[in-house]
Amino acid sequence: MEEKITSRDISVVVQGPIHKGRTKKCLQSIRKNLPEAEIILSTWDDNCTTGLDYDILVLNKDPGAVQQNKFKNIKFYNNMSRMIVSTNSGLEKAERKYTLKLRTDCCLENTNFLNMFDCFPKRIDNYKLFEHRIIASTLFSKFAINEHNIKTEVPFHLSDWWFFGLTSDVKKLLLSSTLPEEPYFSNYFEYPENASKKSVFKKFDWRFAPEQYICYSCFSKYYDDIRMEDCSDISEDINRKSQICLINNFIFLEYKQSGIHNLKYKNSKYEPFAGDQYLDLYAFYNFELEYKKHCDSSYIPTAKNILLSDREIGYRILRFYKHLYKLFDPETPLQVKIEQFFIGIPISGITLIPTLFKIIKERK
Repeated sequence: MEEKITSRDISVVVQGPIHKGRTKKCLQSIRKNLPEAEIILSTWDDNCTTGLDYDILVLNKDPGAVQQNKFKNIKFYNNMSRMIVSTNSGLEKAERKYTLKLRTDCCLENTNFLNMFDCFPKRIDNYKLFEHRIIASTLFSKFAINEHNIKTEVPFHLSDWWFFGLTSDVKKLLLSSTLPEEPYFSNYFEYPENASKKSVFKKFDWRFAPEQYICYSCFSKYYDDIRMEDCSDISEDINRKSQICLINNFIFLEYKQSGIHNLKYKNSKYEPFAGDQYLDLYAFYNFELEYKKHCDSSYIPTAKNILLSDREIGYRILRFYKHLYKLFDPETPLQVKIEQFFIGIPISGITLIPTLFKIIKERK
């Protein structure tokens, strides 16, 4: 019988800027659901922490963010250095057996994730890095991105929203990242020596996506055969290694399995509202299938997911979901709402009709 994890065994590292309203809710949710946990708040030395509930406060000098030059009309910043600094300094204070690391805009509705910690015990020797699996969020742990029906693999793209695991393992994962050379890293593909390369992230010129960099830094540190020059350096071999590393060392949970969501992203309580990109995430259904394939052939998957079991059906339904979500999201600009109502929803609805007939026919 596995040892029951109690809240007094857990250090909770809450990292990032203080968000008005969100961070207070975050800390209150931790105290409510993990009453005896040690809460470590790691933020910036110029942020106001008055009225916030924590046990240890770590104040960091803000390393700043880097503007991406590709965005001419809007200011878009890469905050990865901030994430590394606030995460690492907070983790250094964590001393309990287990650590939950999460952003200052995340919230615990319950502690379901604790019940999942020992549910996937089988592992293979290949790329078995951590003593125990670490739990991570489905949003936005990606194995691919799909733009204009062109699918591109994205190795080591691990969500950085929250992690739970043995403190020694979480430190091993996250403390492997060092601050990159800036602004070179964030505008990597704009430099002449990289002009012949094409980023897989069409809108961004960073060398790696922040989520990729954190995960890749860890595995490349411990395995000499894992090497990428940048995010465009993709091959069948590196994709295979990435898949094994992630499936063999993590458990990917959606909100209904974890009880954790992001207050900034309303769709984080129902991941399919992320739209068709949901097809290429490490959704719990996908994780179970890959776990069975790579780690335990006798495992019987528990999740049923029509959106993922038939990719064509899933794509059409998820496109419709995405337009509906934009229409009813109060933060969506009026012009975008009008586009959804008159263009997005009607067109996606028309393509959805034959899909619905197909589902009905198959269920008869």
